[in-house]
Amino acid sequence: MIHTLIPQLSRYLLAKSISIFLLGIIILSPPVGAADTEIVNARPALWQVTKDGGTVYLLGSFHILPKNYKWYDGIISRSFEGTDELVMEMEMTPEATAGLQATVINNAFFKDDDSLKNHLDEAHYAKMLGYAKKLMGMDEAMAKKSKPWFMAIQISLVSAMTSGMDPNSGVDKFLEGQAKKTQKPISGLETPQESMNALIHHPMVVQAEMLSDTLDKLDDFKRYITTYLEAWASGDADRMAKTMVEDMADQPEMYQALLVDRNKNWLPAIEDHINSGKRIFIVVGAAHLVGKDGLVGMLQAKGYRVDKIQ
Repeated sequence: MIHTLIPQLSRYLLAKSISIFLLGIIILSPPVGAADTEIVNARPALWQVTKDGGTVYLLGSFHILPKNYKWYDGIISRSFEGTDELVMEMEMTPEATAGLQATVINNAFFKDDDSLKNHLDEAHYAKMLGYAKKLMGMDEAMAKKSKPWFMAIQISLVSAMTSGMDPNSGVDKFLEGQAKKTQKPISGLETPQESMNALIHHPMVVQAEMLSDTLDKLDDFKRYITTYLEAWASGDADRMAKTMVEDMADQPEMYQALLVDRNKNWLPAIEDHINSGKRIFIVVGAAHLVGKDGLVGMLQAKGYRVDKIQ
């Protein structure tokens, strides 16, 4: 889950897991400062829905970015600055953060004699121990007590951060800061607890598959993360669907819980915003908007006109 939970390195793992931790739920280590490199001018996908005088924008987010990626300009900045409210996947209030931290603590570790050694094959268990020690300084006694979903998140996030990715540079984090500066109202499509529940309540075999996939992709982390970033920065919906979404199907239970079910749960609230007559800016992970189960397609199927404006 290098990236879905960054994006899921599993192409999906990174996206989801990371999104949770990027929002400040857990910070495992300080981000490594990105080296002075050429500025990358990204053009992430932006859609517009208009109805009865109201306008809703849908922006595809990358939850964690290198500091040299620039995307807030042109039509995105103009659209955002002209809206009445920012809507994110979730709003991280102090109370929500505290509750979420408690949930993580209560669900992240084996509480009995069980351990990761009982759920990974020998090769993946050895690989897990190697990365846990290399990235986080964990010995076997500590590493093996993390449940698979939590170990996948830890390894994914630290790998991303040590590669120059910065949670504070993520699209959601930046827009949240801009909204607070201008006192623009902020709301969420789900609670942090609902987001976390979509990740942690899976059979151990499903969690183990996710962790194994993440460990395998860590071997070629740089290529995977570069592929995701380039797809997002291109704003090409088909390219994002192929890169970020398609092979999530290799883990159907996670795909259903983290992407499809959440999209369906968000849809009524998004429709309420469309019908509110206000100007609303909605930002969610790019993988939620594209592909056959994406929000853009769901809205179009319900008769809304959704125009891609970037």
